[in-house]
Amino acid sequence: MDPSPKNPTDLQAVIERTKKQIYNLKKQIAATVDPGEKRRLKRRLAQQQRLQLGYLGKLG
Repeated sequence: MDPSPKNPTDLQAVIERTKKQIYNLKKQIAATVDPGEKRRLKRRLAQQQRLQLGYLGKLG
């Protein structure tokens, strides 16, 4: 993934991709029973949510 999209079209695409990743991570967290895996997934989810906020800030 491009860490810094240059134009609004690229930014929209990155936002959509990140949104899908967040949704998939939430589904994985709900489906797993292993505490270690759940913790790892929650960390990844938090990271993706922070990225999403940053991208939305650049868009707005």
